[in-house]
Formats: sequence, C-alpha cells, structure tokens
Amino acid sequence: MRGSPVCLRSSLVLNRGGHNGTVRAKEGLNFLSFMSTRIMQERGASCGSRASRRWILSWVAAAIFAAGQVQAGEKVPVLIYHQIVEGADAGGETSIGLRRFAEQMRYLREAGYTTVSTRDLVAYMRGDIELPEKSIVLTFDDGWKNVLNAVPVLNTFQFKASFWIITEAGIGRDYVEWSDVIALGRNPDFEVYSHTATHPWDPWSNLVTWVDGDDPRFGPADALRELVDSKRLLEDKLGQPVPYLAWPVGWYNDRLVEMARQAGYEGLLTAEDGANGSGDDVYQIRRLFVDGACDLSAFIRLINSHRYESCAQGAWVTRGHSPAPYRH
Repeated sequence: MRGSPVCLRSSLVLNRGGHNGTVRAKEGLNFLSFMSTRIMQERGASCGSRASRRWILSWVAAAIFAAGQVQAGEKVPVLIYHQIVEGADAGGETSIGLRRFAEQMRYLREAGYTTVSTRDLVAYMRGDIELPEKSIVLTFDDGWKNVLNAVPVLNTFQFKASFWIITEAGIGRDYVEWSDVIALGRNPDFEVYSHTATHPWDPWSNLVTWVDGDDPRFGPADALRELVDSKRLLEDKLGQPVPYLAWPVGWYNDRLVEMARQAGYEGLLTAEDGANGSGDDVYQIRRLFVDGACDLSAFIRLINSHRYESCAQGAWVTRGHSPAPYRH
C-alpha cells in the first residue's frame, strides 16, 4: 500500500473524515474506509492497481459527499420566535431583545449551522432531497410589527427564515402591514405562510373546541374558514402558493389535520418540541420555542437537546397540542 500515492491520499481523507481537513471525523467515514479495504481484499487487488484506485476514489467521493450532508437519523430543529424588541435587556417568554437575538444568530453562524427554508425541510422529511450538515429552520410567528427588527440581522448573515401571518386580526397597528408582508415575500431568503385568519388562542374557544363541538358560538365551518381564507388571501397578495400552516398556540387534533389537508396544505407546523428527520410526518412538524429570557448557554442547550428551555418567570411550558392543560 505504501507504494501508491493514490492509496495514501485516499486513506488519509477517509480516516480524517473530511475534505481538505475541514470536516470532522465521522463513524460513517470510518465505515467507508473499512469497507474499501475489505472490497480490495475480496477482489484480490493490490493498492497500486488501477482497479483498486477506482474503488478507493469512489469511496472517497462518497465520503466527501456524506461528510457535508445531514446523516441518516439526524434531526433538523425548527426555532419559533415571536417578537423581536429593541433594548439589550428586553425580552420575555414570547419576546426577545434585539441584541440577544443577534447574539443567537451570530452563534449559529460561528457554530457552522446552515439555515434552510421550510419548503426544503418538508422536501427533506419526504425523502426528496438531502440537506447540509447542521441544518436549522428559523420561523417567526404572528407577524408582529417589531419582527421587522430581525430582518437586518438575518440579511447580515444571509439567513433563510419564514414568517407566519395572521391575515385578518394580525394586519396593522401592532402587526405588520400588507406592504411589509409583500416585501418579506419578495426577499429570496424569506418565506411567508399562514398562521390562520384570526389566531383563536383562548383555551376555552379555539380551533380544537370548534371542531369538537365544545363552543356553542363556533363550529367546524368556522375552523375551516380560518384555514381556507388565510391561505387564499396570502396567495392573492403574494401571487404565489401558500402550502404550509402553523397552528395557533400549537393546538390541533386529527380532525383539524384532515381539514387542513383538504384545504390544500402540504405541511403543518406544531409547537411540540423535538426535531425532524427524513421520513417523519410533515403534518406534525416539531418546533422549539425560543424563550427570550434565556441566555446564550440556554439557547445552545435548546438546539442541542431539542427540548424547550423555560427561563421567563411564570412561563407556560409546552404542554402538547391540546388546549385543555392551559385551562385554569
């Protein structure tokens, strides 16, 4: 083996687990090195032979490709932000100070994360595409006016993000204007999707209680209108399909999922913590709630553990997809 420069270089790349020494070693690459040696032994090829060179180079190419891709079984986290407020110390459970937000974005860049779109996440979950290693998705719920504070930060790092708009109750005053929504939709790094028409969030009166017949004032037809009208209005304003929906407060049930599918949605975002892998259910996309009172160390634990970190006093810890636990 030592007589062939090709073998020496190939073995070095495989064992180091990367291209130009920049990608950290992986168990999968060690497996590739082992398998290439076994194949040569079984074929009776010496390291310097033309046949063995072809085998080694094919394994090197596979190793380099694998080193930069999300590996089988790896999960992609999706972060939920709400309000981005100015001030170093500002922040609470559903709001985060602009400086702290910028600090988190800087950490993602320096730690080697790649932001990907919701559309690409869904395609990855369906098994249609591969994603870069350490992929992450950024989502901003409700369409608060101050979410526009995040845009310069996102643009600075060239990060992708999606904005989830309440099309009737969430336009104007404390929320974005339609001109803002259209501008976000025109940014090639941003996506705009539905967060229903009015975002019903009362634990006693919401989409779940409406379809279950637990609210005498509203029923399934009202829930369907929330899904259909918001989708149609966004598509009219943006001039492009709106295939994804984020549930208000993360509350939903099987009847609502079926209703959303019939309304034409191709992916649904929850507020249940965890992360998402290839083959997972695109109608139950898990997300991680970013508590704005948490410091950077808690944020790092969040994206590594895929479990909600509660830092704000009196914060409502994620309790699943039913409104019942929130009734006091």
